[in-house]
Amino acid sequence: MYKILLSVFMVFLVACKQKPAPTGKINPNIQNNKTNQHVNIPGTRLYIIPPASFTLSQSPAGLQKSGNAAITVTDLVGGNYYTNAANFNKAGFDQRGIKTFDFQEIKVNGYPAKYVSLQGDANARMYWLVFGDTTFSTMVMGVYPETDATTGKEILSALNTIYYDKNYKIDPFASAAFSIDDSRSTFKFFHYTTNMYVYTINGQDNKDDPDAPFLVLTQMPVEKGMSAKNVGDMMLSKLEGYGLTNTTIKNGSSEKINGYDAYEAEVHGQMHGKPSIMYQCVIANGDNVISMQGVAKTNFDENLAAFKGLAHTIKIK
Repeated sequence: MYKILLSVFMVFLVACKQKPAPTGKINPNIQNNKTNQHVNIPGTRLYIIPPASFTLSQSPAGLQKSGNAAITVTDLVGGNYYTNAANFNKAGFDQRGIKTFDFQEIKVNGYPAKYVSLQGDANARMYWLVFGDTTFSTMVMGVYPETDATTGKEILSALNTIYYDKNYKIDPFASAAFSIDDSRSTFKFFHYTTNMYVYTINGQDNKDDPDAPFLVLTQMPVEKGMSAKNVGDMMLSKLEGYGLTNTTIKNGSSEKINGYDAYEAEVHGQMHGKPSIMYQCVIANGDNVISMQGVAKTNFDENLAAFKGLAHTIKIK
């Protein structure tokens, strides 16, 4: 049930007057052996040789370069490439008015893949590469200023070095920009996927119990200058996306938590026809945000206290 809180990072693209795409091509059969030049993107099973001017980034996971250029990696272990990439095609981009420079179905380490080069917004170019099988779905996205063709070539060259190790055991906290202490909480760490950390009672799998309480912690980047309350208000304005209806927001607070800019609120309402409560806590630190949502359908007071107790142990690295 916690999947309803999975953060989906949407990229809104617009068509505009185009300039020629940078030269360079994606390898139609990306097949590499791991070398000592390859680095693992924290929180993923993907390795890549970074361009000289790029450094590792934790949130979002990937590589970054000053000047609004980056390579981000989303590795959905347990996802299904065929389902996730079903609508990833040139016709779909064309229907949305998005200019594509190149679209190919290729291979990455033997896995089926789709690649597209396109216009991001009026000032950005993008490469998208999606690959996987029935057990995982990985998306690699490169973005750079359209006036910086050199960086575009560096990103494309890096994509051609990708190595994916399906047997690599991900350290879920390797890319965490925070630490949290669940040693005294009834909620323990259960599962990790794509910057989302799930905590359940005693860390147990509750997929067969739709009424079981859980807390989801997500780390994500935001524009500099946004406060915790700004982010909290934005998320609370889209409560229906969490499956909550007939909602009332109570006990909103902007008091600091462990010295960090914070915003907390309780949302009372219904989820799938049952009385429910959602605890919302947002911690802002620089251009990173930690968002926590705890959902309970029973024992409201007890679970709310447990959600708050766990949230208040957070520390930013």
